[in-house]
Amino acid sequence: MNQLWFGDNLTILREEIATESVDLVYLDPPFNSNANYNVLFRTPADEAASAQVEAFRDTWTWGAEAQWAFDEIMRAGGSIAAIVNALHSALGESDMMAYLVMMAQRLHELRRVLKPTGSLLLHCDPTASHYLKIILDAIFGPERFSNEIIWKRTMGKGLMTRRLPTNHDVILCYEATADRKWNGESLFIPYDLENVPKSIAEKYTMEDGDGRLYQLTSLINPSPDRPNLTYEFMGVTRVWRWTRDRMENARQAGLIHQSAPGRVPRLKRYLDEQRGMPLGDVWSDIPPLNSQARERLGYPTQKPVRLLDRLIKAMTDEGDVVLDPFCGCGTTVAAAQKSQRHWIGIDVAYHAIKVIEERLAALMGGTEYTLGGIPRDFAGAVRLAQRDKYQFQWWANYLVGVQALKEVRKGPDKGIDGQMYFMNGPRGWGRILTSVKGGQHVGAKDVREFKAVIERERAEMGLFICLNQGTREMKAEAASFGFIETAHGHLPRLQIVAVEEWFRGVRPVLPSLGHVSRDFFESENRQKKSKTRHPDPNAPEFAFTFTGGKAGDAVVHFNPTVVRADPI
Repeated sequence: MNQLWFGDNLTILREEIATESVDLVYLDPPFNSNANYNVLFRTPADEAASAQVEAFRDTWTWGAEAQWAFDEIMRAGGSIAAIVNALHSALGESDMMAYLVMMAQRLHELRRVLKPTGSLLLHCDPTASHYLKIILDAIFGPERFSNEIIWKRTMGKGLMTRRLPTNHDVILCYEATADRKWNGESLFIPYDLENVPKSIAEKYTMEDGDGRLYQLTSLINPSPDRPNLTYEFMGVTRVWRWTRDRMENARQAGLIHQSAPGRVPRLKRYLDEQRGMPLGDVWSDIPPLNSQARERLGYPTQKPVRLLDRLIKAMTDEGDVVLDPFCGCGTTVAAAQKSQRHWIGIDVAYHAIKVIEERLAALMGGTEYTLGGIPRDFAGAVRLAQRDKYQFQWWANYLVGVQALKEVRKGPDKGIDGQMYFMNGPRGWGRILTSVKGGQHVGAKDVREFKAVIERERAEMGLFICLNQGTREMKAEAASFGFIETAHGHLPRLQIVAVEEWFRGVRPVLPSLGHVSRDFFESENRQKKSKTRHPDPNAPEFAFTFTGGKAGDAVVHFNPTVVRADPI
């Protein structure tokens, strides 16, 4: 069964993925090019406007988590401990070392879940590929290294002042055992007029009326002692390669050429039907996704499905299991699904999970999968809030059905975590702001501050989302904000949404959010004085649209026909 998991891949690997249960592991982790891995999104309506969302926050910096990972590896001992200790001696407690010890933990678990016939593919760049290969040699054994694939991901760039531009990625390939699956017959580049070697082109000199190149090859059987294949065909008796029926079918299909009556017929072998050029370990035939690519979702490191499709088909069969522990926007998942493979995707960012869900929904034929790691009860929500306050914030906003998420990493967040819009009759368009607090110490002061935000922003309503049931003082503070007349009735201006109560079926009273129209977004986009623009109605249904204010701010917009608050 296909599985999609939200959470730390190390925990999920250890607790949920069985030993020797996976046929192929493909991982494309952050490359540690910067300490913070920022996912950059651009607004389709305005390519100049951009903002950053740190889907992988400061994961790769030396701190308590990296120290814990290092200590665990040292206690386990073995060759991996020796290699990691040597690297630690050379690199110290640097960001690179934090990246390597945390990758070493995960690579060790990924080796455990591989079947004996399985393979692991680690996609990285030259920043850390040399260190990662040493770690993989320690985990798998140097003899299990099979290839270093170079993928040319960009065309040549302009000259740089002190070095050559970097335009390739590295895919390190390891096999679990010598019995790993290998479908090498799939690794060919089809011939065309541009890539045909001269030695082959010289053979295909004849051309059909439609421009197809072909050569004539013999139909005579090299073994003369084949009575069952000896017969007359097109006026000529020979020992043929094929049976009479097959020869006749080929003639009817126009594949048999006879230059004159009585001459020996020959087979027309077309160039475009040959397997093509065998692939080497440098791949330059798969371009990266450009800004206009239909499959592009906004992730700057998004890989083309064609690349994953080639890798998956080369090392797995239909029905096999493909695992991606850093599945991001779900390219591996999509490629596996289209190739009739089962898949397991894991990601620590809740945004990524929602992107993948919408991507799967867009695939033809539907996709069945289980979704794990999402809080299914109050205890799960508490654990998420304790583990990562930002992921809790995003999850809580999705829960109530926001149409725009706002996340600020630098400076004050202005008290706004999300926004919703509703039709408000002759009054125009109404706006609902959200503020999410995942801590245990939340009180009336926080509610009062959010009231001031709603006043400042001139929003119609607000939702104050917190973990626990609001105190009497918090409820009184919210109630003192009064009510507002809307096209949907007399509604409270400020409501407290406690996740604890949500799981008991308590929901806020909201106007209908299901009819936000194109006119609203077009009119709002024309308001040039606004610091943030509203959703682009032409955006793909499963795409995020991010627009920016000052540096460090981010607003993510969603197609309103897709966003929903599913019960969990």
